[in-house]
Amino acid sequence: MRLVNVLQTACIPPSQLNLIFQSRTIWRDLATWLRAYLASKHGGLGDIEAIWEKLDELLIKSTNIFSLVFGEQFADQYVTLLSNFNNILDALINAQINGDTNAINEYTKQLYENADQIAAFLSKVNPFWVESEWKNLLYQFNQMTIDQSNTFLNKDFRKNIDIFDRILNLTSTIGDYYSQGILDYLNFSSK
Repeated sequence: MRLVNVLQTACIPPSQLNLIFQSRTIWRDLATWLRAYLASKHGGLGDIEAIWEKLDELLIKSTNIFSLVFGEQFADQYVTLLSNFNNILDALINAQINGDTNAINEYTKQLYENADQIAAFLSKVNPFWVESEWKNLLYQFNQMTIDQSNTFLNKDFRKNIDIFDRILNLTSTIGDYYSQGILDYLNFSSK
């Protein structure tokens, strides 16, 4: 009987469970839609505006989840940082396509500065997230996304598949870390 009582107090309400699941899958969705965007930018595949709209929808979904957990004030900062990521990445892709080395270097630098800002912000908002861990994860994501863009540019599709597979694995790790941090935060704040 004691075991049942322990399990009942550890139960997660269905609404929170759904929130945790959605927060985890957003990272994989981001990788998938970024790949579609890269394919469209580099190869003219698909409707680039429709794909960008999907990235915007994903940004809104992510921000809504963030807002439910951490409040609107933090969500406003979060959406700005994520929008900056999308815009910088788009500018970097354009620079790659145009072969503008100076612009590539500048936008790459900005992309990593944005990762630093996101890492610092997330660790400030949630004590269960560590800034250095976020930097590590976001730096890996940035580098793999840049590499993936390069493989589209160079038409190295076999390597592109390998990189995309690695990105999907990384987004599982990121999604686990992100959702575990939210779960820990919700459990701690409900006590």
